[in-house]
Amino acid sequence: MLFNSEIFLFLFLPLTILFFYIIRLSKFKLELLFLSASSLLFYAWNDPKWLLLLLLSIFINFLFAHWIYKNKFKYALELGVILNILLIGWFKYRYFILNSFLENPITFNIAIPLAISFFTFQQIAFLIDIQDKTVKPLNFLDHLFFVSFFPQLIAGPIVLAKNIFPQIKAIKNKIKALNFITLGFTIFFIGLFKKVFLADSIAPYVTVGFNNIYNTLTFLEAWSIISAFALQLYFDFSGYSEMAVGLGLLFGFRLPVNFNIPFKSTSMIDFWKRWHISVTRFFMLYVYSPLSLYINRLNLLPYANSILLVLIIPTIFTFIISGLWHGPDWKFIYFGLVNGIALIINHIWKIYKMPRPPRLIAWVLTMSVVLVSFVFFRANNTSDAIQFLLIMFNPFLISLPSWLFAYINIPGLNVSTLPFFATGVFTIKFLIIFFLSFLLALKIPNVSDENFKIKYNWRNSILLSIIVLLSFSSLNQEVSFIYFQF
Repeated sequence: MLFNSEIFLFLFLPLTILFFYIIRLSKFKLELLFLSASSLLFYAWNDPKWLLLLLLSIFINFLFAHWIYKNKFKYALELGVILNILLIGWFKYRYFILNSFLENPITFNIAIPLAISFFTFQQIAFLIDIQDKTVKPLNFLDHLFFVSFFPQLIAGPIVLAKNIFPQIKAIKNKIKALNFITLGFTIFFIGLFKKVFLADSIAPYVTVGFNNIYNTLTFLEAWSIISAFALQLYFDFSGYSEMAVGLGLLFGFRLPVNFNIPFKSTSMIDFWKRWHISVTRFFMLYVYSPLSLYINRLNLLPYANSILLVLIIPTIFTFIISGLWHGPDWKFIYFGLVNGIALIINHIWKIYKMPRPPRLIAWVLTMSVVLVSFVFFRANNTSDAIQFLLIMFNPFLISLPSWLFAYINIPGLNVSTLPFFATGVFTIKFLIIFFLSFLLALKIPNVSDENFKIKYNWRNSILLSIIVLLSFSSLNQEVSFIYFQF
C-alpha cells in the first residue's frame, strides 16, 4: 500500500485515525495493539507472503534481545547479528555473491521482501544497544510495534530504540497525541506534494534521458538529465520521509528527521549530514565508529599516519557496505565508493587546514561529486553508468539543438538534432519543471525538524490548501517510491 494511493488516503488512513482516537478515549489500553495490527495489514496489502518473514524476524530478534540482556550465553549478540545478516543476505544478495565466484555469471531477477533492509538494520541496532545497556528489551507487543509501525516500516527513517521507547510509554499512559495532529497533517501533505506533484513530474524526463544514453546524447543533456534525477530522488525520498514523520505525529510519535535541505551543502561532510540522515547515523554508529575505534587501538602506525588509517579504512568499508545496502549490484558499490573517497578527501583537507574555497566553488564541486555518484545510482548497470559519465566529462560533445537555430543564428555554433532536447516544446517544459523544482528544493524548509513551527495565518492556510489541491490533482497514477526497492 502506497502513501500516495487512494486506498491509503481515503480509506486506510481515515479509518486508522478514527479508531485509534476512539480507543484513546476509552479506558482500554489497546492503542499499540490496534496500531500493530493496522501496520501488519498495511505491510501485507500488496504481497501477503512476506508477512510471515517479517513476523519471524521480529520474533527471533525479540528472543535475542532478552537473551542478550540476561546474558543467556556468551555470543548471543554476535549470533543475533549474524542471523539478521544471513536473512538479508539470502533474500537480497545470494545471487550477487554467487556470481562473484562464477566465470559465467547467471542472470537473476529475485523478488526482494518489502522493507527487509530497513527492518533488519533497525533490529540489529536494537540488539547492539541492548548489549551496550543503553536500552532494555520490550514485551512482545511493544517490540512488534517498534519494528512494524507503518509510517516508518517500508522505507524508514530508521528509528533507534532509545528515541522511540519513551514515546511508546507515553502513548500507553495516554499522554499527548492529539496535540500534534495539525502539525502532522501539514507535514504529511507537504511530503505528498513533493512526491506526487514534483518527483513524479520530473520522473518521465529522467526516464527518457537514460533511455537515450547510447543515442548520441550530448554534454549539456547529460548534466541536465542527472541533475533532474537528483531532484526526483530528493523529492521522492524526502517526500516519503516527511509523510512518515507527519503520519507518526498523527498518532503522537515523533520520528527522526531524514533530510535537511541537502542541496545547500558546500562540502561532502555537510551533504552527508543532510542526506538520508537516519541511515547515515546508523552506519556511523554501528559500522564506522566501532571499526575506527578498533583500528585506533591497534597502534599500528605513528600518530600522523594513524589518523589517516583510522579515517580511510573505516570510511571506505562503511561506504562499500552502505552502497551494497541499496542493492545487489556493483553500481551501488561504485556509488558508495565515489561518496566515500570524496568524504576522505574532504576530511584530509580539513585535517591539514587547507584553504577553504569560495562558497560558490565549494557548492559546485560538492554537487558535481554528488551527481557523479547518482549516475551509478540511477543507471541500469555499471556499463551504462560509465557511458553516461563519458558523455558528462567530454566537452567536445557540447552541441545546441537544431530547433534553436531558427532563433539564434551565430556562425561557428555546433548545432545538431539532439535526442533529449529534440523539440523546443519538450525542452521548455523540462526547463520550467527543472528550475521550479530546483528553487523549491532550496526554499522548502525542513518541516520534519522538531524546531519547525506552524504560523497560523491566512497566507499559510491558502498555501497549504494549494498544496493539498495540487497533490490530489496529481493522484491520477500510483507511482511507487524509489526507496521501496531497498
